Amino acid sequence: MPIYDKNPPYPHYDHLPYAKEPWKSYYVWQRLFTTLLMCPIWATYYLIIPRRYRPRASWNIRQIINVNFTRRIYKVTEVAGVTWGTRDPTTAPPENSLKETRFEWVDPLPENLRTGIVNDGVPFTKVGCYVWPKEVPGLVNRAKTDVKVDSDTKNLMNGTSLDLEAEAPDVPLVGIFMHGGGYCHMSAHENSGTSNIPRGLIKNKILHEVYSVEYRLLQVAPFPAVIQDAAAVYAHVVNNYNVRHKKCKIILIGDSSGGNLVLALSRWLRDEGNLPLPHGLLLLSPSCDTSHALPETLSSYIPRPNEHSDYLVDTPEPRALLQRTFLGFKYHNGPATPEEEKRLMVIAHSEYVSPCSPVCLKRWGHEVKQDPNEQHEQAFRRSLLRRLNTSMSKARLPETLDPRKEMDVESPYHRTCKFPKLFGEFPRTLVVCGDAERLVREVRSLITAMQEDGVDVTAEWAQDACHDVLMMSEFWWDKKVLRKTWMAIKEWAEGFERD
Repeated sequence: MPIYDKNPPYPHYDHLPYAKEPWKSYYVWQRLFTTLLMCPIWATYYLIIPRRYRPRASWNIRQIINVNFTRRIYKVTEVAGVTWGTRDPTTAPPENSLKETRFEWVDPLPENLRTGIVNDGVPFTKVGCYVWPKEVPGLVNRAKTDVKVDSDTKNLMNGTSLDLEAEAPDVPLVGIFMHGGGYCHMSAHENSGTSNIPRGLIKNKILHEVYSVEYRLLQVAPFPAVIQDAAAVYAHVVNNYNVRHKKCKIILIGDSSGGNLVLALSRWLRDEGNLPLPHGLLLLSPSCDTSHALPETLSSYIPRPNEHSDYLVDTPEPRALLQRTFLGFKYHNGPATPEEEKRLMVIAHSEYVSPCSPVCLKRWGHEVKQDPNEQHEQAFRRSLLRRLNTSMSKARLPETLDPRKEMDVESPYHRTCKFPKLFGEFPRTLVVCGDAERLVREVRSLITAMQEDGVDVTAEWAQDACHDVLMMSEFWWDKKVLRKTWMAIKEWAEGFERD
């Protein structure tokens, strides 16, 4: 099994010196070799020093090595354009490769649902999904043939209080899972690292069925392709249960960038009103401020905490390259035009992409947990005016990054502003986050904003846990922390059965 994906250099990586063979293999192997050499050094060092000097005093040696190893290896993504665990979203996996799931194709999002943010020139395609468990649950009683989406899909809006709403105690909880990986790594395949999450949801009897979405990564198609694909699977699940007159409750689940996608999909469902809202959101270490990855933005001036207790790294230039590609702004030599830069900044700070960026939070009157005293914003303004020309600096000032001023009234970025609250009408939500991870402040901003907007939100802080801890096995992480987190999710999910 290769240690990284054997792909030719993607266009956004083509200018990197180590993105081409044989230099790519050379860099990856030397990085892996030197990192392996560091493992006994880390083990010896942390065995000798007092526990209070470890990244977290509660951590054992395996946890320390796991975080340090992962953080150091991630450098190859930035230098050599390496991706891990990706798949071609246009091909189905061999049937004999699936032991825990079954694979299904979902038709492209129906034309009558192609409104708002998803209607942006990116082609609509069929979407693959892996359904957990492999055996069809008896409670679900699925039809053998796929059910086509009704042409009059707007009738499904009544499904929230009819077919989709649960009154009987045996109504299944159905999850739709969006995997993490920064929109450039991983896949929905059962062998992917993030599949520990849907596996745990089934193993712990939290959900009856989980659809894991094989959405298009940024190297395949730009934003809003991820929302198109997630929306197609959501419409498929809603319609299948509705047509068969089966009741279910749907929970959207996402880890890391998958959590960002869940927030964006929920906003699209709310803004467009073509489909019923899900019954719940399960956000696992959600990434909710993409603008942090872009240089010379307010978020990039706010340092993230827990540098030594998490494997996430802050490297603005490589991450900016990925985020620009994700948002549809292709790499080119030379500076961007003022118009391109202005549009990039508006989209990057929009409610769909960075709902918990300081710019977006202040626009909606919410507290910015990342910068409560605005000291970083003051430093940002001083530096911005000194270093950048007038057009570049103006494109980044918070007061100019408002879709209501910069976008046409018909723009989907403008349309979300018709709601009185940033997270108004969002469904019941559970946010899980490690208190030792780098996203802790923006996640706190998310929780606070949801509470202020009337969302029934619950927070579960995993003690001394790094980013996306439920991806970890009990060998690599404290099993007490993992089991406590799973129990909190199970208890939250049981609330839907009591409703």
